[in-house]
Formats: sequence, structure tokens, C-alpha cells
Amino acid sequence: MTGYDIQTLADRAEIADLFTKLGRCLDEHRFDELHELFTEDVVGTTPGGTQTGRDALVGQARRNHEDYDRLTHQFTSVLVEVDGDRATIRAYVTGSFGHAADPRPERVLTGLYRNKVVRTGAGWRISELTVEPKFRVEAPAEGSGERSGEGSGETSGAAAAAVPAAASAR
Repeated sequence: MTGYDIQTLADRAEIADLFTKLGRCLDEHRFDELHELFTEDVVGTTPGGTQTGRDALVGQARRNHEDYDRLTHQFTSVLVEVDGDRATIRAYVTGSFGHAADPRPERVLTGLYRNKVVRTGAGWRISELTVEPKFRVEAPAEGSGERSGEGSGETSGAAAAAVPAAASAR
């Protein structure tokens, strides 16, 4: 690994911050602020489908997240590679989706982000957002008894069986 100059370090920090802001906007239902993170012509491919254009991608994010009172998006293994005014960022995300009435998540998704960003006059912006699903865990259906610890004796809630990544999106 070679050393980084100050500009590259600053670029890497700003690009990593894009993903912190992305998660915060989704978790806190600050969907309008997502516009500040994307280029006008962004292409996004997520478990919710493929969208072209900032407004379409923000609309999809709103539809897929607004019904959940409790959301957390956590990014790990973040790798930023800068090449002039372009960069890539690869990171794993774990998203937990739930409701205020129950502290246990209804759904937990893990995926791999493979994204491209570009330097604009307003700073770094996401130009391609790709989420490759890896794992999906669903809470047991209501009435199964598993959430309350009744039923089969299996572990409840968060230990529900993982469904292959090809499972249909919400």
C-alpha cells in the first residue's frame, strides 16, 4: 500500500461521510436530504428495483423506508478508492427495519454496496448506487407464537431463518 497525500485523505473522508449521511437520512426519514447526496443522473439498483435519476431514487427510498418507525443502517468494511475526480466505495450494510411498538426488528437485511462517486462543484456525489443483497432475516408471522417465546421451542424473533438473497424485496 502506498502513502496518501492530504487531498486524497480529505477526499476519502468526504466520500465515507456520504454513506454515513445516507444511512442517517434513511434512518431518520430525512428523505429530502438524500437529494444532496446524489448526482442528478444517478442510477440506483437496490432490492426495491432500479431507478434512474435523483428524484426517482429518492422516491424509491421513501417508499421502501417510510412505513418503519425504527431503522438502522450500519456500514462496515468500507473501502474507498480515489482516482482523480472519480472514486469507488465498497461497503457492507446491515439494515434493521422495525416498528415503535416492538423493539425487535421485523426484518434485517445485509447487502454489499458497490458504488461510484464523482467530484462536483458541490463536493462528492453518488453517481451509481448498487446494493447486492446477501442475507434477509424475517420475523415470524403474527400468530405463530414464536415472537412471544411460545410454540416450537426455537429461538424467537431475530433468529428467524435466513432467506436466500434472491427472495423478493418488500
